[in-house]
Amino acid sequence: MSSPSHTPVSSTAACIDIVSPHPEVREPWLPEPEELPNTPWYEEKSSNLKLSDIAIIKEKGGTMDKFEVVLPHPDERAHRPPPGFHTFYMNQIEMGLRFPILRFISALCHHIKISPSQLAPNSYSFLLALAVLLCYHDLPLIPYVLMQLIQIKRLGSGKFYISHKGDHTFIKGNPSSHKGWMSRFFYIKCHSMRNPWRCEMHWRDNVFTLTPRTPDRAPSLTPFLEAMRGKSYNAPELIKEDPLCFFKFSRKGIELVGDLGIVVSCLGCVSILSRTPVSPELMFALFLRMQTSEWAIVWGGEMVKRLSRAHQKVKATRKNFDKALSQHVEAVARLEELEAQRAREIEEAKTQRESLEAELAAEKEAPRERSYGCRAGEGQYLGETRGRAPKKRGPRGVPEFRSNGYSEEEHPASFLDLQQALAKLGDEDDAEEEEEEQEEGEVGDDAETNPLNSPKP
Repeated sequence: MSSPSHTPVSSTAACIDIVSPHPEVREPWLPEPEELPNTPWYEEKSSNLKLSDIAIIKEKGGTMDKFEVVLPHPDERAHRPPPGFHTFYMNQIEMGLRFPILRFISALCHHIKISPSQLAPNSYSFLLALAVLLCYHDLPLIPYVLMQLIQIKRLGSGKFYISHKGDHTFIKGNPSSHKGWMSRFFYIKCHSMRNPWRCEMHWRDNVFTLTPRTPDRAPSLTPFLEAMRGKSYNAPELIKEDPLCFFKFSRKGIELVGDLGIVVSCLGCVSILSRTPVSPELMFALFLRMQTSEWAIVWGGEMVKRLSRAHQKVKATRKNFDKALSQHVEAVARLEELEAQRAREIEEAKTQRESLEAELAAEKEAPRERSYGCRAGEGQYLGETRGRAPKKRGPRGVPEFRSNGYSEEEHPASFLDLQQALAKLGDEDDAEEEEEEQEEGEVGDDAETNPLNSPKP
């Protein structure tokens, strides 16, 4: 467990239920009306912010991407922003201003009829610290409650300051002045929300200070004021991000550290094991009273050991959960990779199948075309040969065909081959006829010249 003297929570708790260690801290100096200049300050002051300040404004103000921030030109003034834009100050953000503006601050500005940009920087720190204490004591943040605890002071033309009403001074610690804050203004515009301000944004020189109508169930402030009697709370310590996030006054969502982290973790374990939800008020009560005298006995010895062991178990459980989550992510990634590979293989198989089917169809079609072509060629050739009957035989008995105007050299090769075959066939027939004629002639001559002798008796 971290040392109580070195954690943000401990430093915040140290300023609660304790008399302020700095009695010399006083309210900001307010000029007398006759000391104010005749010319309004906003007619003379120009912005001296730089482009690098835009990132700081967005980061601290929590604007994210919903708001557009621009810097004024040297001739532009705070009370005349461009159409659709509104003026705010860097020092207001440093003292707790967040975007969108918290609903209870917008409701208060709507009641007193001034723009939130007209509030001095310390007003935001004061209102936020007061809101933390009211929430702790389960009081609603409505104008009826706020107007009974605050007063609005006019610092000059277009400037107002919010502080305690009467002799109640339990919130202190704000700076006594912000040097040059009136020259550190910027313009901001919201694009994603229809009415992000929920109040009048035009500047006014007067303020409405009447108490709002009493609600039907008016809360009593007597217990709260009795609890605040003699107390001193340091506003800058009380509005650090931990308690602001706890009460949903800030959306940064920073991680709870130190003692507060241990308390919340342990209470979370108790809530899970007992199935009984732990209220936010109980958590913050532990935060407020962690180092007071009544907790000194409980917070030592065996209690510290038990909480330390519970905290170690929470850390071990969180570590195992992170490990399981990492393995799950890896398994999901591997599964997606296998699915993608399977899809690729299916696509490749489909493409290969289509290619093979196309080749098979082409092979089946090719023999038909060749057969059809051969049959067509044979029919044409037979038609030609049948139309060309031989007129006479040649010198070797080869029939002569009509050439229809073509010479023998111009006939197609197939026709010439056929003609040669027929000529060869004719030569063989002539040879056989000659042999037969020769044999017949030899027999006749012998019969005439050499008659056969009659056989002897």
